[in-house]
Amino acid sequence: MLNARHQGVLRAIVLDYIRTAEPVGSRTISRRYGFSLSPATIRTTMADLEELGYVAQPYTSAGRVPTDRGYRFYVDALMERPQLSDAEVRRIEQYVGPAGEVEEMLREVGKLLSALSPYVAVVMAPRLQESPFRRVEFVLLAPDRVLVILLAEAGLVHHKVIAVDEAMSQDELDRIAGYLTDLLHGRSLREVRDLLLAQMAEEKAQYDRMLARALRFGAKALEAEAEADLFVAGAAHLADQPEFADIAKMRALFAAFEEKSKLVKILNECLTGGDFRIFIGSEMPVREIQGLSVIAAPYRRRDRVLGVLGVLGPTRMDYGRALALVETTARLLTRALTERAA
Repeated sequence: MLNARHQGVLRAIVLDYIRTAEPVGSRTISRRYGFSLSPATIRTTMADLEELGYVAQPYTSAGRVPTDRGYRFYVDALMERPQLSDAEVRRIEQYVGPAGEVEEMLREVGKLLSALSPYVAVVMAPRLQESPFRRVEFVLLAPDRVLVILLAEAGLVHHKVIAVDEAMSQDELDRIAGYLTDLLHGRSLREVRDLLLAQMAEEKAQYDRMLARALRFGAKALEAEAEADLFVAGAAHLADQPEFADIAKMRALFAAFEEKSKLVKILNECLTGGDFRIFIGSEMPVREIQGLSVIAAPYRRRDRVLGVLGVLGPTRMDYGRALALVETTARLLTRALTERAA
């Protein structure tokens, strides 16, 4: 267990390294942070912290830098929790208003998170498969092509074009859409697909041409639905961080961002649990991104988690400021989505 002296010196090292990206020496700590300790005593305390694994010395005669363990202790026990300014809160509120499509709002929220911080912003949209179904509409585009419009209670709208092997009029499509909406309303889209397949297997569907056609059409419209969309903004911010001056390291990170399933894996960890999650460096569940930290929080509609938003940056990120930004945005987005459902 770290005593008060150890904690004070560790906090000073973390704060100074976040600000400068330079190893922190004992004289810097004594001069900038008002310790009533001699540089020699501070050096001894820093050596203790290094032995315990909270700081490291990148090269001989250099100062110390925090390790992942040091950052973790700082976040859990030493970090202050600042509040966003009133102007910043109002700016976020403008982006999460009650109007417009949800997906476009989430995309804009990602851009805003990136604009308000020097980090990469990520927003995971609600998974369409898990969203309660509201209704389906079919639009005849050509004799063999139909536009499917799926509407979910989270405010999501999904479009796809499917090929059909039997001629139908728009009136027939409207009747099928009405039947499916009445049958499936309120179920998740995953439940909808399972129910359609189960009903297709029932004997009565074999004797009711309208029912059989509706079930076949509905099953085709819902097959192979995509998983959650992920919006990424501000990836270029990483190029401004001295930790990523190495071109090969930057290339590897950008490749990981392009493969969005890696980011989704991280954000999926944040769908359950408390109000926010912080992964620091080696704690990341994806090896290619272990040089970064992530702060993420779920957003909800009433009490139901819909998705996750957050920021990724170097382990040297300003955790307090980033957490305030993420938590406030998630809270305001939750309020806006809940008001839409009222």
